[in-house]
Amino acid sequence: MRVLLTGHAGYVGSVATTVLAEAGHEVTGLDTGFFADCHTEGMEPASPARVIARDIRDIGPADLAGFDAVVHLAALSNDPIGDLDPALTGAINRDASIALARAAKTAGVTRFVFASSCSIYGAGDPERMLDETAPVNPLTPYAASKVETEQALLAMADDRFAPVFMRNATCYGLSPRLRLDLVLNNLVASALATGEVRLLSSGLAWRPLLHCRDMARVAAAMLAAPADLIRGEAFNIGRSEENHLVRTIAAIVAEAVPGSTVTFGAGDVIDPRSYRVDFSKFQAAFPDFRFLHSARTGAKELAAALAGRVRSDDLTGPRYIRLATLKQHMASGVLDAGLRWTAARTVAAPAAAAERVPVAGPSVSQREVDLVADAVRTAWFADHAKYNTRFERLVADRTGRRHAISLAHCTSAIHLALAGLGIGPGDEVIVPECTWVATASPVVQTGATPVFCDIDPVTWCLSPASFRAAITDRTRAAIVVDLYGGMADWTRLKAIADDHGIALIEDAAEAIGSRYDGKPAGSFGLASVFSFHGSKTVTTGEGGMLLTDDDALAERVNILRDQGRHPTSRALITEEVGFKYRMSSLQAAMGCAQMERLDELIAMKRAIFGWYREALEGVPHLTLNAEPSRVFNSYWMVTALVDPALGLIKQQLAAELGADGIDTRPFFYPLSWQPAFRSQPSATGAETRNPVAYSLSPYGINLPSGYNVTEAIAHRVAASLRAAIARKAARAA
Repeated sequence: MRVLLTGHAGYVGSVATTVLAEAGHEVTGLDTGFFADCHTEGMEPASPARVIARDIRDIGPADLAGFDAVVHLAALSNDPIGDLDPALTGAINRDASIALARAAKTAGVTRFVFASSCSIYGAGDPERMLDETAPVNPLTPYAASKVETEQALLAMADDRFAPVFMRNATCYGLSPRLRLDLVLNNLVASALATGEVRLLSSGLAWRPLLHCRDMARVAAAMLAAPADLIRGEAFNIGRSEENHLVRTIAAIVAEAVPGSTVTFGAGDVIDPRSYRVDFSKFQAAFPDFRFLHSARTGAKELAAALAGRVRSDDLTGPRYIRLATLKQHMASGVLDAGLRWTAARTVAAPAAAAERVPVAGPSVSQREVDLVADAVRTAWFADHAKYNTRFERLVADRTGRRHAISLAHCTSAIHLALAGLGIGPGDEVIVPECTWVATASPVVQTGATPVFCDIDPVTWCLSPASFRAAITDRTRAAIVVDLYGGMADWTRLKAIADDHGIALIEDAAEAIGSRYDGKPAGSFGLASVFSFHGSKTVTTGEGGMLLTDDDALAERVNILRDQGRHPTSRALITEEVGFKYRMSSLQAAMGCAQMERLDELIAMKRAIFGWYREALEGVPHLTLNAEPSRVFNSYWMVTALVDPALGLIKQQLAAELGADGIDTRPFFYPLSWQPAFRSQPSATGAETRNPVAYSLSPYGINLPSGYNVTEAIAHRVAASLRAAIARKAARAA
């Protein structure tokens, strides 16, 4: 269809532009541009192929000639804006919408999708699920404008014109033109920027929720539906299970932003706008439609996208608050009191982002380029494994291991170590709480049970005392992580493991080049693993390595990594079901060059840490990575831990540094907290059992540690970190 999308440069319109185009429609956008400059940091809005930069109050039949359908989103888009000038709300949301529909019908447009709102139900009966037959009770000019527009459009419906009314639940979710004046979005931003999920009321009002992309997808479904199905019909748009008390929404947000706390408005304030909505009519009419998002997934999506990119002034400022945007335009004189542009309007392109400091990045020299190029030319046929063999030998020699086996990634190395040991259902494998999920995921994939243990408060690695306490007669192995380049207390861990006949697997993914008692990381345990991900000290872009001195385990892993085929077999016969975990020769060639430069790379990492240590010396409430007397730390990632007593959580710290153009990553969340592992038996009571992990994780942050970090960049990051800590300390005083 040839579709006119009004409000294409708004919050939902920026998403709908893409959704409708993906559905095969020829989309023209219509927007006056009130909010066209409100770009979400890190995202660039898509524009329709054709744009009409006009106010909907000025559109007539000639403008609509040739269109098959109108999707009408443009409006003064929430209650605070509607209250700014109720007469203007009526003129734009009601009168202009009715005139637009009449012009569309006159021009021969056959379908008109109108974005209405569930807010028309106002103060609904909380004991009743409100369907489309429920009495409307608009409490605001915005809601009243929707009711009156629906009534007028319904009177236009006939065989030639099919208006349909999407009574949308309250929207949320990520958009190229984000709004923070919507409840879930606002609460996520509040949690990230301040550490508090701030409610202005008691949170006892009901709100149904709808992701902005699902709303756009419903609009596309309305365009595809038979006209008789939708003509003159109102549909509540959403899902019954997405009716939430506002305080429940706050709890969902607090879960998505760990460490944040929910605060309530003073007194016993209850928002009178409260409604629970029945969505069964839409479900019955569109049985094949599936909503893709929920409040929980949407909150996590926003938390991931906005971490380090939203600050406290965004909660009230014009970047993401639509009323503040309009007031800024009016105060600057570019909009008059009637919300008309006072001069020709040019929509600005997304502002060029200030040069950001990334959190990680590789060091690639001409040597890597040359070896990879040689692999492209020569590592085939009889020489297909020449770089793999060379890379494996370099790593084996560096660690003193007998066997090194190159693999697709470190996760596959852990998986093969467990599978090679025959670990499976009924077995338990001990893992530390604070590590990347790839340490524990292979345990579950083998059918075994992960047992989450506490970390040491100094090294942040597996606590020997917690390890000992977790051992049962089902414990077969423990995966010991050398976190962020640090090293665990291998002497005590090995003694405990030997006493109980437990196999140790060293997860040295982050620690190549580190040493414990002079022995290199990767040389401990029955098996050890490395990661060569793009962020790691040594990188092949992606890739991993398993190392062992055990001949039988090495042979078993070599069979399992190549579809269950023995490495000496030339026949296409597999002895058992295995895996496809081999590393390519191109990756191995790059790995060879990186290993040749390992001492240089470690020196660079330690220099970066030294610059941070110097710049942050004497800063109160702050701890950096430890290097105990028996440890040589390669400092893969520089980690800053803020004193929990200060109350400066990692999400808030990320927001503070993000506002200065500095990317960070959070200290690992406890595995037992992760949704993927909460159903595991040892997740129950883990917060009490593992107090160090749960007390430190909310307050740790990884600083930029890539090879691009210079002394000047380290000092810039340190200055931002010092300032954030000082501001928090001043507020707490």
